[in-house]
Amino acid sequence: MSLIMVGAYVAVGFASSTGSKVIWSSNPVTIKFTATTGSSSGSTTDSFKCAPPVTNVVLSTSVSSTKIKLTVAPASQATCGPSYDSETLTAMCQTLTAAQCRGTYTGTVTVHRSSPYGNTIPPSLTVNIVVN
Repeated sequence: MSLIMVGAYVAVGFASSTGSKVIWSSNPVTIKFTATTGSSSGSTTDSFKCAPPVTNVVLSTSVSSTKIKLTVAPASQATCGPSYDSETLTAMCQTLTAAQCRGTYTGTVTVHRSSPYGNTIPPSLTVNIVVN
């Protein structure tokens, strides 16, 4: 292994160990609800902080199926850490019928610096979504 490669490994290891991390009060969390005609949804809350603290964070969501939409509120925070900030997570059916929505899905909430396209601050929150 060359000296350059060793230097690169050391630099990456140092950058990873000194970066901010998200601390979730619960990870994973579960949202369970019953699909009915019309709009069906379920919610839960969780809280997070960053260590060391950072400013201007934005939260983004993704889900394993287009049948479900996952939202987080508030979607941005002026500061992350040192105190916990509470978030409301809501999963909603995006189908025409209740039967089409039933199932188990996995969602993710990711914390970013400055914008939804900014650097991510790990780890993401896993959201298990169960629709009966």
